[in-house]
Amino acid sequence: MAVLHARLNESLDVLRDSYSLAGDGGGGWYHDLGRPEPGTTATAVGLLAFTEARRPFEHFDEGLAYLTAQQMSSDDVLIDGGWPTKTSLGMPVVEATAWIARFLALARCGLREDAPDLPRAYRWLLRNQNPDGGWGSLLGCPSRVWQTCLALRALVRLNPHDPAIGRGVEWLTGDRTGRRPGWGPTPDAPPTVTHTAFVLVTLAEAGPGRFQDERLPAAHDWLREHLDPEDEHTWIETYDVSPHGGSAPPVWRLALWHYGLPIALLAMLRDPRGPSGPAVARAFQTLVRGRVTGPRWNGHPGAAGTSLWTLWWRMEALIELTRLPPPRSGDLVHWLPDATIVQLAHARDLPLPALLPGRPRVDPAGWLRRHWTVLVLALVTVGSLGGVAAGVWGWKDFWLSVILPMVLTTTHEAMKRRHPPPPVPPARQPTERTPV
Repeated sequence: MAVLHARLNESLDVLRDSYSLAGDGGGGWYHDLGRPEPGTTATAVGLLAFTEARRPFEHFDEGLAYLTAQQMSSDDVLIDGGWPTKTSLGMPVVEATAWIARFLALARCGLREDAPDLPRAYRWLLRNQNPDGGWGSLLGCPSRVWQTCLALRALVRLNPHDPAIGRGVEWLTGDRTGRRPGWGPTPDAPPTVTHTAFVLVTLAEAGPGRFQDERLPAAHDWLREHLDPEDEHTWIETYDVSPHGGSAPPVWRLALWHYGLPIALLAMLRDPRGPSGPAVARAFQTLVRGRVTGPRWNGHPGAAGTSLWTLWWRMEALIELTRLPPPRSGDLVHWLPDATIVQLAHARDLPLPALLPGRPRVDPAGWLRRHWTVLVLALVTVGSLGGVAAGVWGWKDFWLSVILPMVLTTTHEAMKRRHPPPPVPPARQPTERTPV
């Protein structure tokens, strides 16, 4: 737990060091932490990291002002209230709007006058849901798994009872079976650990009862079977976006940075049967391996810097672990297949078997030291009975010489314990005589 908190603090320090000002006011982050100009989605995620970690951030208000300035205003209801990315040609998309709406809901910024208009963002998400129940980047784009999960996670925080959530869950789960339990980028794509884990996290947040049948355990089993807890691989999902429908030629290309291991850890912690202790422990050890020393930590293979997404997914998994009761900083957590043992910090140097209760061992030497008088009396009694049996002396001698003294001695000791002797008065101190 001490390492976990240290890694969280290091990650927050990286965010503080990579914060930058925007040219038109406010400030934030870009997903490549080495670039100075902020972006909408990365700024929301950066502020969300401090919010979820429950840590103050000195530039929170400036980041909020930047998001407010970037929110779209339009007479077109499919545009008004959303946020674009730097690569969406000024069109608001789910990839940005869902993250920002989720952050605003979790940070409880809905009533702040200087915050973005959260009801308009909520309406944008509802209006850009496809008729099939899923979400693409915007209305008319083919529904995709990742975008649908982003929209659902935001709506659950905005209004968990909205019917749009049920339609989105149905789109995600409608074609899943026990023989096909995983998810890929699209419904017909091969399953991946990243998308399967993200769907399981989303379904858990959507509320109990929405997807509670035999398909859910099968999906968790598939995830554990295909997860490599040592794999820190990051990869990018790219796809074409056409705001005029799937039959129109693509207008731009979007990319999503994926880091599957921490998302899988989030999913395993939400397994309704309980987390798989050994798998969670191995994933945790991989995530906290090494220090987070700067913005260039753990970048994409072949890239010069890191993406905020690598930092964020790792942080979200670690933050979720801090919320598991009852460990505290400095404690050790032993994840076993059917139990979780918390070893308190003051006993962390002891081996685990030494902490487990066991049967007390018999100590003959100690027993003799405590009860030697009883043993001597028992031997005298047995020897005297032997003398009576051999005719050396009679029963009268046995009772008078052995039993009666034992009874009198026992009675005397019992009376002494009931009436302890009076305390000895302190000795008088000699008085000093003053010479005349």
